[in-house]
Amino acid sequence: MLNLLKKVALINLTAALVVLALSQFFPFFATTRLVDFLFFVVIVIWVLAKLMWEGGVHSKTTRLDDPKADKVYKMVEGHDFDKDQQEHYRMNYHTGLVLFIAGLPAFIACFVLQFL
Repeated sequence: MLNLLKKVALINLTAALVVLALSQFFPFFATTRLVDFLFFVVIVIWVLAKLMWEGGVHSKTTRLDDPKADKVYKMVEGHDFDKDQQEHYRMNYHTGLVLFIAGLPAFIACFVLQFL
């Protein structure tokens, strides 16, 4: 749990720095309200979460439906490519979930500040 809190704090700090850097180059991100800044932080974090989550489901980096590639995979002995692919999917899902959870504090703060 403490490890998750450290990751959430680090991800939020990094996303805040990204938004600050973007605000230096793009006027759209230059905001004077905390609500808008937090909204941009949430967007940055959740876009990365979406990419990680969908990457695990739709990416085909380890196996292709190609007869030549299947022939090459059969040449390698003692290695389970399906197990590697499942591990790859699991890691992408885990990272996407951590990024989603990391965006929740900024989202809740943005939501609360919007209605105060």
